[in-house]
Amino acid sequence: MYCLCSDESHDDIMSKQRLDPLPFHLMIDAYTKCAEGCGSCMEALRERFEMEYSEAHMATSVEAV
Repeated sequence: MYCLCSDESHDDIMSKQRLDPLPFHLMIDAYTKCAEGCGSCMEALRERFEMEYSEAHMATSVEAV
């Protein structure tokens, strides 16, 4: 997917997030222009954010066991 307001793909936005992780609302402010633009892709980014971070949490939980 692509964020027209940010002129970046969701992959690019999430790559920045992986390099310098932030809570979702700060990620949107720091790595996108959604707050200034249409915001139409925010739900898709939220779903991806939650999916990636829940998977990461599950991986570390399994490693701890």
